[in-house]
Parts: sequence; structure tokens; C-alpha cells
Amino acid sequence: MAMSNDRICDKKTTISIIIPNHERDITELLESVGKEYEVIVVNDNDLCLAEKRNYGVYKSTGNYLLFIDDDNIVGKFSINNLLEVFKDERVGIAGMVGMYSGKQTGEWNKVCDSGATRNLLTGFTHDKYVNQEIFDIWAWEGIIPYEVDEVSNVFMVKREVFDKIGLFDQDNFPIDLDEADFCLRAKKAGYRVVVAPNAFTCHNTKRIGLPNFKRPKNAYYMGRNKILFQRKHNLSLSFVPIFIIVYILCLLRNPRIIIHFIRGVYAGLRNNTKSPQRYSV
Repeated sequence: MAMSNDRICDKKTTISIIIPNHERDITELLESVGKEYEVIVVNDNDLCLAEKRNYGVYKSTGNYLLFIDDDNIVGKFSINNLLEVFKDERVGIAGMVGMYSGKQTGEWNKVCDSGATRNLLTGFTHDKYVNQEIFDIWAWEGIIPYEVDEVSNVFMVKREVFDKIGLFDQDNFPIDLDEADFCLRAKKAGYRVVVAPNAFTCHNTKRIGLPNFKRPKNAYYMGRNKILFQRKHNLSLSFVPIFIIVYILCLLRNPRIIIHFIRGVYAGLRNNTKSPQRYSV
């Protein structure tokens, strides 16, 4: 791995890249990360997202694990820049800035993911740079890593974090909120969660906006997991009525999905972690 001597990386530093794949052509992604790293692609569609990530952890050998969702292309030098963040020994998790790939939005220089802060009272999150130009992050943050509550999509984890807090919670959060739960547990264990502004990825996703689930499974798990997340971390459930109203209003564009969301909320309130067959992942 060619790096200058002043970097964190040395002969003892190894990176494993874990890609949970769901029937996508990831040729461009693999080309973007290069060939000098251990790459583990988990293709088993019988596994949920959290299970795929955990399987990758189990199979990996690196002491830094880079998780990349399958609809990304990683920017040049971004992996090295992300690794630099770990010179601060307090950092346990570091995320990349996600930019729209332009394939679905026509916008290539705008941000779709820059880490988020979470209001633990209401359960709602805020990504202050979403849908702004990447230059806005550089103007306000420079290239200095900034702290957030959680990251997603493309992020690196120091292996010792898994040794200390365990794997992704695939039982409670098979899809959705598995990263948020993992990041909160890491912060409780004393680690910093940061975003590196000079590490970026092009994410082939639709424009980020109000919730608009098209698949019953996603609506169900969003309703359920929001409640389970608050329960697990001993947080307030007083937000539930507001949460239900806000999401139902957002889902009015697709009323057939609302019933699945309500079923998820009911399952969460009953602390039901089983996955019904109709929502299997």
C-alpha cells in the first residue's frame, strides 16, 4: 500500500473493504477502490443488510474495515484521506461525504450524505449539508474532520470498536438504523464518530427529501425500528404521536403503504423483533 511515511498507515496497517451487494453490477465500484486492499463482496440475498456487514466483519482480516454500499463509486485518494482521520486515537468511526452521482438527479456536485446529528428526544435526524453543494462543506469545515452522531453508506471502522461493542444489531435492525445504532453504541463507549470532508463518494441515489417509501418492507421496518431504537437506548417514546403523524402525512402520496408503516409501529410498541414472512429481508 503506497503511502508516505508520515501517514498513519504502515506495514501493520491493513484495510478490508466490505461490500454488501444486492444483485447490482459493481464493476465501477471495484475499479474505484483499486486492487491493493482485501475486498469482501457479500452477495447472499438471503441475508439482510446488517447480516451481510457482520458476515464481512467475520471474514475480514484488516484492522480497519471500510463498509461501502453497492451503489457507490469511491473518489480518488478518498480511502487514504479517510484513514488519515484515525491519527486521532479517539476516532472509532469515520464517514465519507456522499455526493449525488448525477445518474438519477442530474446533479453531480451536491451532497446527499454528510453525516447526521440525532435528536434523542424526538428521534429525528438532521444532515446540515444535504442537497447543498460540496463546496459549502469545504467552505465551512475545510478538510478538518467534524463530529456527527452517525454516518452511513460509506464509512470506516477501527476493528477494536467491534471488539469492544460487538457487531451490527441484525436482530433489532436488519435494515434501517443499523448504522445509527452502531454509531450510538460506539459513542457511548467513548469513541468519536466523524466525517472527513476530503473523502467523498458518488452515490447513485434519488434526491434526498421527505420519506416516500414505495415498498411495504421499508415502510414496516421504518415504523418498527424507530420505536425499537428509542427503547433499546432508554430514550423517550413521547415523540411517537408526532412521528406517526409526520410519516403518515408524507406517505399520503402512496396510501397503500401506510398500513405497513402502522403495522411496523405496532410491532415496535409491542417490542416485537420477529420479522413477519411478508417482510422478510
